[in-house]
Amino acid sequence: MADAEAFWTAARMESATPPPPAKAEQHAKADQPAKADRPVSGTGGMRRASAPANPPAPATYAAVATATATSAPTATYYKGAKTIGVLYFVGRDLAAHSCTASVVHSPKGNLILTAAHCGNGNKYAFVPQYRSDKSAAKQPYGIWAVDRVFKDPRHTAQGPGSDLDFAFASLKADQRGRQIEQVTGANRLARTPSYKVPVTVVGYPKATYDPKDRAIKCKAKTTRLTGYKQLRMACGGFYGGTSGSPWLMNFDERTGTGDVVGNVGGWGGGGASADVSYAPYYDDEVFKLHQDAVDGVATVTRPPLPYSPGAGETWQHARHMASGDYTGDGKADLIVVWKDGEVTLYTGDGKGGFRGERRLRAAGGTWKHATAVTGGDFTGSTKLSDLVVRWSDGEVTLYPDVSAAGFGREIKLARANSVWKHASQITSGRFSGNKRADDLVVRWSDGEVTLHRDLGSQKLKKESRLHKPNATWKRATLLGGGAFTGGANWDLVVRRDDGELTLHQDVSTRGTGKKTRLRAPEARWKNVRAASVGSHTANGRPDDLLVRRADGSVALYADTGAKLGAERGLVPPKAR
Repeated sequence: MADAEAFWTAARMESATPPPPAKAEQHAKADQPAKADRPVSGTGGMRRASAPANPPAPATYAAVATATATSAPTATYYKGAKTIGVLYFVGRDLAAHSCTASVVHSPKGNLILTAAHCGNGNKYAFVPQYRSDKSAAKQPYGIWAVDRVFKDPRHTAQGPGSDLDFAFASLKADQRGRQIEQVTGANRLARTPSYKVPVTVVGYPKATYDPKDRAIKCKAKTTRLTGYKQLRMACGGFYGGTSGSPWLMNFDERTGTGDVVGNVGGWGGGGASADVSYAPYYDDEVFKLHQDAVDGVATVTRPPLPYSPGAGETWQHARHMASGDYTGDGKADLIVVWKDGEVTLYTGDGKGGFRGERRLRAAGGTWKHATAVTGGDFTGSTKLSDLVVRWSDGEVTLYPDVSAAGFGREIKLARANSVWKHASQITSGRFSGNKRADDLVVRWSDGEVTLHRDLGSQKLKKESRLHKPNATWKRATLLGGGAFTGGANWDLVVRRDDGELTLHQDVSTRGTGKKTRLRAPEARWKNVRAASVGSHTANGRPDDLLVRRADGSVALYADTGAKLGAERGLVPPKAR
């Protein structure tokens, strides 16, 4: 780094040279531990004004906003370890440290480990076993200039890229030609053996949180951050400045070394409270990056991560979903209507996932008033699917041939203030024996269920009653039509208000057919807030059930039939 080289002149390096080992050890022992959104579209998902507020800049915090259980430990002040120190941007004093880092073993002995979100910085330096003296000469193991930083280019603050919140930096030798590891020793980089491991975590909160600017230490047992490849630790005291702190197994107090299996970081850059911290789970990816740092590669390159439609923080605000082929490639896509009125199209990959996202309508305006949507082939005019929308005022409209370009023309099927204000649930399907999914099943607010056939040509005129008003169907809160059992007529999946999930086979003008229970009443299915059925996998049949739960998680139940298909997680739940 040119800026670091300009700052670290020979004179400054001489004044920052680590003292002899004996003196350093004596100094270290003298200090005893104390007791004690508008929406933003893109491949990484969207942030919404109605979602949780954006956290502060990543370098200013260390843990995620979750209340600590009363039984959770709290970090205690600590004398520090010579393999662990602060990263800071050189300024008027040494108090302006931003993150924590640790020395890790390498063939050359010149590498430290921190969090990817800690940044490169100008005049970036590492101070092992930092002392708050603010004097360069009195730091027990000196000040070491950072040469280069190595990060995974796919790292993001949220979503799957947050699993890659680790970085390595090479340090320049001191004026004696020594590498950092010769002076401090090093921790051993290790694979994370499990999500439940005992760790010792050492970090340096900023002086803002402790005027004496001391290290802290915590011993805790980790768990998993649901939906992410990240460890979770409940321990109070990890304020801003502790991002990058190593999570060590087999920590040896005498040598100040251990097996590092994680670092404070991950979702949201580590989080937004001092009580619960996250760390990326170390697998092949951290070792690949370590090797890049050892080799000193000019540029770290990686293949892109599989497309992610976002995170639970975003999807908690998805109100309606409608499957259909909106790109004309024979693969099911997904239209999502958000609470703020934005409408987006997720293009399917034909393998149960998605390839990208496109905005069809900006937030605000008419689409905030959409109360039910369903995709189908009502007009049969092209290879593109159509969309039917029931609005809050009772108007019902049909949009033929919806595409990535937008909705095109609008056909009014029912006027505002019509009886359709009482249509609680709608779903499309092939229920009248022809070869198109151009029929509409409606569950009314009083529990009546009706079938409206051949919607494209007959609009809403051909109606058959399937059930009289009744209490049982009044409890049907989500409907999805699909070819689950392979009959001439499609079937209906129904989620009731207690979480029971049922399949109704061969729906026709005669009724809703044979009923099979797919799931007994349970909280997990009770928490489903939106659902859609489409041909999202390779078998070419509309038998894949998509659900969005209250925690923001999105799952696909592929190839559902008389039994619920295997679950595939598409969006992890909101971090907690």
